[in-house]
Amino acid sequence: KQWYQRRVAITAGGNNAVEMETTATYDKETKEFVVHTPTVLGQKYWITNGAIHANYMVVFAQLMIDGVNNGIHGVLVPIRDENGNVMPGVTIHDMGYKMGLNGIDNAKISFDNVRVPRENLLNKESEVNEDGEYSTTIDGSNRARFLKVADQLLSGRICIASMSQGASKACLAIALRYSATRLTVGPSGKSDFPILGYQLQQRALMPLLA
Repeated sequence: KQWYQRRVAITAGGNNAVEMETTATYDKETKEFVVHTPTVLGQKYWITNGAIHANYMVVFAQLMIDGVNNGIHGVLVPIRDENGNVMPGVTIHDMGYKMGLNGIDNAKISFDNVRVPRENLLNKESEVNEDGEYSTTIDGSNRARFLKVADQLLSGRICIASMSQGASKACLAIALRYSATRLTVGPSGKSDFPILGYQLQQRALMPLLA
């Protein structure tokens, strides 16, 4: 079983992926893309499944042809062989222990002139032929092409935020129900007073409900 992962997050540019430093330069002689991370600031951080499991990654990089930057494109790059050994030119560091979700391995990854075949370009919207001629069906700037290519990834971020909000609402509902039904000793000396009646509990939950 082989694992695949996308690689977008960067150090220097924050969430401005359009300005990422990693490049995929087309070599006409070998008909290959040379994927390279030129500086430490160009490393990719918090790559899910990157530290241990992933065999391949879709690397988003600046597509360079004859010195011309054609914008961000995805290239399929092997990072481990079938035995789990890291491929030459690929550097992987485990991000280490986290505050949560430690069942998921995260990594920072960089490439040192890693070569992949021309066919490894994700070419649904754009293509580079053997002679290095670039063509695309997307009108507009490099940024417009990136937004088209990364559409599914960006919508996924919205889904993550939506799921987090849903989980928070469910947790609050459970806490309120429990607080309203969990009885403690009240002024009467009997266990007939819900803990939601205490100001400390109210101050913890009511602002979230509001």
